Amino acid sequence: MLTDLVQIRQQGESKRAENLEFRRYLSSHHFAVEQFQALAGEIRAQVDCTACANCCRCSTVTIRESEIAAIARYLRLEPEEVIRLYTEPGEDERGSRTLRSGKDGCLFLDGNLCMIYEARPKTCREFPHVAAGEHSLASRLSSLCRWASICPIIYNSLERCKHVAGWKPGSC
Repeated sequence: MLTDLVQIRQQGESKRAENLEFRRYLSSHHFAVEQFQALAGEIRAQVDCTACANCCRCSTVTIRESEIAAIARYLRLEPEEVIRLYTEPGEDERGSRTLRSGKDGCLFLDGNLCMIYEARPKTCREFPHVAAGEHSLASRLSSLCRWASICPIIYNSLERCKHVAGWKPGSC
């Protein structure tokens, strides 16, 4: 299993076209998402996310009002203060908010650890979204490919899935 973040970035980026081809293969061969989720669960159990934290460095987290309130309680601040200090307007017109990021990722990231871990948003709690669920990335394999160069769990899960599915480059 590959866990070196530099190699994962290089391999993930060099396999973008291959992963796209694999995605097409899966959709035409009806590979069950549950099989992928089982493989990803095995790999997730072997990866220490606090040794990586790339998701906290590379992603944008949309945050709900209830999550702002939870962070405010955790930090002993008013929700308005959390909004002012730690969020910015989202990219949609519905008034959504996202957690702010700095040059090293999420403002709540300290090294590889989350300073609000107990109150972190649902998106953060569930990343890399490979478990069974209504909004899991695993149910949208197309979304997984863009995370393969960032997340050791996703990268290794995709590579193992290719092997289990019997896929070979050029077999589409």
